[in-house]
Amino acid sequence: MKANDPHPLQALDPGRDPERFERLVDGILAAAGPELARRAEVQAAPASLLLGLSDWLRPALAAAALLAFLALVGGGARADVEPPPGLTEALGYPAPVATWVETERTPSVEEVLISLEGGRGHAN
Repeated sequence: MKANDPHPLQALDPGRDPERFERLVDGILAAAGPELARRAEVQAAPASLLLGLSDWLRPALAAAALLAFLALVGGGARADVEPPPGLTEALGYPAPVATWVETERTPSVEEVLISLEGGRGHAN
């Protein structure tokens, strides 16, 4: 450390005044004592595995009930409602092109030519 340093760190050295440092530590421990005791109680291991699992029972049952409710109320898709058109249909792609895009399949050259001709056979 430089001699002309405007922020000397010697003032933070606990070895400079050991009695003051011990009083400081004792004061902190005395102030934190009740909270440390409370946390030790909360973190104490349950008397048995069954008691430990029972702590999880209420939140698990609440989540299961919520999922069951959502499944009943907002359930699956209705058969009488048509799904919205896919992106390929909305863009007006021919059916074969839409199938290639949706299945992520690369068409053969022959399939592309047939699609471009609009399904007509090639006449020689």
